[in-house]
Amino acid sequence: MMQDDGKRMAAGADEGFMGIVGRTPEMLQVFDLIRRVAASSAPVLVTGESGTGKELVAQAIHALSTRRGDAMVPVHCGAIPEELLESELFGHVKGAFTGAVNARTGRFRLADGGTIFLDEIGEMSPRFQVKLLRVLEDGSFEQVGGSATQRVDVRVVAATHRDLHALAEKGSFRSDLLYRLDVVTIRIPALRERREDIPLIAAHFLAILARRGGPRFELSPEAADCLAAYDWPGNVRELRNVIERAVLLSDGAGILRVSDLPQHVQASGGRAPASAVAQAASTEASKPSCPDLPVQSPASGPWLFGPEGTDFYAELDLFERRMIGRALQLSGGSKREAARLLGVNRTTLLEKLKRKSWSPEDLASPEALPAAPPAETAPESLVPGAPVIADLDWTVPVSPAPAPEPRTAAWAGAIAGMALA
Repeated sequence: MMQDDGKRMAAGADEGFMGIVGRTPEMLQVFDLIRRVAASSAPVLVTGESGTGKELVAQAIHALSTRRGDAMVPVHCGAIPEELLESELFGHVKGAFTGAVNARTGRFRLADGGTIFLDEIGEMSPRFQVKLLRVLEDGSFEQVGGSATQRVDVRVVAATHRDLHALAEKGSFRSDLLYRLDVVTIRIPALRERREDIPLIAAHFLAILARRGGPRFELSPEAADCLAAYDWPGNVRELRNVIERAVLLSDGAGILRVSDLPQHVQASGGRAPASAVAQAASTEASKPSCPDLPVQSPASGPWLFGPEGTDFYAELDLFERRMIGRALQLSGGSKREAARLLGVNRTTLLEKLKRKSWSPEDLASPEALPAAPPAETAPESLVPGAPVIADLDWTVPVSPAPAPEPRTAAWAGAIAGMALA
């Protein structure tokens, strides 16, 4: 489990290096490599799955280099058609082709004295790879339609999510270009390979949203564990989108809970990471065998856990339905008064009813509520001294809900404008 208290999580949001959040050994090794290669002008190849933050690594290398006073120019090779890529990189003279009504300065010239970042270089065609190799060898090139040779002093940082060595073996990527690029390789591990960093990165995104005018949120320990259990095929980019969505759709109580996360992420909450499973198995195997000891059920409330466990989400849904229904009964069907009794905004209650397709009139009727567990199964007190909501046959301790934080106009812009940082 990766449960942390709020203070540790807030502090962890700032743990990282040059805008890259992480503290696992794998990421500390990445940070060390960035420091060591930044001062040179040698080409660097950054590898890793899509969404792992390869451009952030390139930015860190440039920011720590002696070239930081000049530009870093990004080129996303996979997003530019091949027939336009040469003009984008090297520029063209006026009249070089149909539509070239003006001369164009290429990206290599714009990056002179600085760094050029060639993202997804594995998508570049073999024909164009020859021209790129020449620039890497001696810094020279000709513009499209021009005959004058130009020279630039540019540091190249390339990135790819593909296996360039496998592509070179198949002949779809030039071996000589690969050897020229692969002076130093920095591999960015996928999120599933550094699960301890996932709650830190999520807290980092929450802090960014708060700084940009949004409400302040913290991760509940359960939500942090759920995020860490998910495999994140989209890596940091997917995590950022999930956090944005969760904050946008949350009830606004200041705590992001498991129920605020998308269903496919919630489903991972009951599946422990492989490393955690292996560790738990090792720990269990090291315990002495005590076959005569009775199995203890966790004192987690009025629910009893049999050999097959229980359905968490069904129980949670039932609990919410009973609480809202009881509040509507006590308020005589008044949704405003029911919201006051529940300690939430009226709009929050209305949204909950709409999302669950619950009829307030039906919930206000005692006959419509689901049957409660037997009274004798409920413990006398789960949290000593905690306030309780008393039902006719069910007493469950709950914590008072914090007042929701209002959302501002700036918050709407923060969601739309948030960048991967």
